[in-house]
Amino acid sequence: MSVNGIGTTGYPIAGYDTRKTERNVVGGNFAKQAEEVAQETGQTSTAILHGSDEETGDIAICSGVDIVNNSSITVYKTQDFDPGNPVYKVKTWDKDGNVTERMIDVSKVDPKSCDTAEMYAYTSNLKESGKGSFEDTVLKAAVAKAIKNAEQRSSGSWSFSTKMNWVDIVKDIMQSEYSYGDLKGYMEWQKFLGFLDK
Repeated sequence: MSVNGIGTTGYPIAGYDTRKTERNVVGGNFAKQAEEVAQETGQTSTAILHGSDEETGDIAICSGVDIVNNSSITVYKTQDFDPGNPVYKVKTWDKDGNVTERMIDVSKVDPKSCDTAEMYAYTSNLKESGKGSFEDTVLKAAVAKAIKNAEQRSSGSWSFSTKMNWVDIVKDIMQSEYSYGDLKGYMEWQKFLGFLDK
């Protein structure tokens, strides 16, 4: 698996301007916020980044961890994957190590009402089909989730199964970029919005 195929929820990845991430996360630096949450709850992060499934031979095309919730997610391309009918296996691990596995048909994903597992499958398919780069698709979904997690910190964490309107989340991020005068960032998020607003 290449480095470009690995995503981390909550941590910026090489190639993304970390100053923009820190500035747009409510209260500033996300890593600092994650550390504060861990201290408040007395928990340390034990989330594990999972790779390919050796038992089935399925290939991991996107993996991420949520350090605040000690959980992780991996999107797999199965052995019988059909590009004409893209269905991905998505596995999530909660803080207790419990695994949830789902098969997600990306043609049925509605970005205006879907959970993180569905969004990661959807954006992974955009990347895999060549419609967008890793930075334009999967990374944007991971950053959007991290920002939303930070906003909702006081009201509880957003799990991988919580349905959200990703279009509205991206529009909010775009407004922040515009307000800060970051037109380049605004245009990057507008490109991502184009993938979602169907």
